[in-house]
Amino acid sequence: MTMKVRDLERQVKAQTDEMLSKDRKIRALEKMVETLQENEGQASLQRQEELETMCMKLQRQVREMERFLGDYGLRWVGEPTDQEDSEDSTGSEDDDKRDWMKANKFWKPGDSLVPPEVDFDRLLASLKDLSELVVDDDTQETPVPCGAQPYVLEPIPLKLYRNGIMMFDGPFRPFHDPATQRCLRDILDGFFPSELQRLYPDGGPFKVSDLRNQVYPENRLDPFPGEGRVVGWQRIRKPSVTMEHPGSKMTAEKFLSRLPKYVIRQGEVIDIRGPIRDTLKSCCPWPVPVQEIVVETPALTAERKRIQESPESPAPRLSMLRVKSEDGEQAFLLLMRSEDTVGDVRDLLAQARAVDANTFEIFRPFPPTVYEDDALTLQAAGLVPNAVLLLRARRGALPPAP
Repeated sequence: MTMKVRDLERQVKAQTDEMLSKDRKIRALEKMVETLQENEGQASLQRQEELETMCMKLQRQVREMERFLGDYGLRWVGEPTDQEDSEDSTGSEDDDKRDWMKANKFWKPGDSLVPPEVDFDRLLASLKDLSELVVDDDTQETPVPCGAQPYVLEPIPLKLYRNGIMMFDGPFRPFHDPATQRCLRDILDGFFPSELQRLYPDGGPFKVSDLRNQVYPENRLDPFPGEGRVVGWQRIRKPSVTMEHPGSKMTAEKFLSRLPKYVIRQGEVIDIRGPIRDTLKSCCPWPVPVQEIVVETPALTAERKRIQESPESPAPRLSMLRVKSEDGEQAFLLLMRSEDTVGDVRDLLAQARAVDANTFEIFRPFPPTVYEDDALTLQAAGLVPNAVLLLRARRGALPPAP
């Protein structure tokens, strides 16, 4: 019995030692698992940061590529890839795949700008909503001390064709033109077109002509306006009815604006307008550039003195006026103080032009305002910090001497 008890005690002790050893191994394994989990978490976090950095880099590259393509009137439209990855396809599917590759795989001129599907009803509704917003507040006020001068905004004529639009007197703008797409996107989103905000800072009503059932001929040629001869006749036959074509007289700049700026041919960017402009300048009369004349004003003299003596001193509140002459060939630049009056501007212009101050009027095209009160300050007239003014001959006065 004593021997059996001793054997049992040895077995218990051996099992106890084995359990303690296994406990130590288990704790070591748990520590190892915790270490691996921490390392894996740090590695996954680092991998996530690397992926985010790579995504931001790729997004920036995509934006730069889209901006580069947009500079040349192009747009990336992509191509489907599910038809290329099919491996188990029959002979008919291979033929369809080859046909698809012939049709869509290679770039053709005009594929970069796909004519959008225009929802004419939604477009007309958006134009009506924009016009109603302006018509509700159609009478605006001009900040002059004599009181508010109401004026009515002239509606913007817009002709809506099946293949494009025409604003004002043209030119025709097809739907696939990027500028036209931006204009339509602004209207459909409920905003006044950004390209008209310089002329209509507070918006303007539209006068829409719904011609969606007509296709505007983009390559329209006007009939020959001269006289014609018939073979075998000795005299010139003149047309019995004279037709006037108001669009036949086109300025050089208007003609150049209808041409594309650049064309890509075989990977090379070709300038289109530059050589044609040089040719027109050599063979046709070109409009004379506007002559800018800086008028010496007290404010300009004081500003020069301030910059020379104390350039760190605060600049006073000034106004830069650009005044065009009656014929549009001269533009007078005047730097005035906000407390100067319209009479001061009139006297300076008369002195610079060597004419009588009573022979011309100063007016603003938008909003249409004639400044007749010489005691009116530029601040009160709304001509600060800058404004564009025009001159015209006073009614009943002799025109100024050249």
